[in-house]
Amino acid sequence: MARKVSEASLSTARPVSTRRRRRPSVARTRGTAPMGMTLPQPRETEETAAPARPLLRWVLTTDDNGRTRPEARWQ
Repeated sequence: MARKVSEASLSTARPVSTRRRRRPSVARTRGTAPMGMTLPQPRETEETAAPARPLLRWVLTTDDNGRTRPEARWQ
């Protein structure tokens, strides 16, 4: 059996317009470029540029006794 809704609860409910707020369509497209436009790319800084110094790599090597140990090598 279906429930009956009392008329008092219907009159105290907020109208639909206050529950649903629509944003203007401009707000959704903010921050994006229009079609066909290219955005300027950020310049390369010292942090993002390729490092000038060699990289240190760790390699497992086996010594004369047959033990494996880590060894650092510059590349």
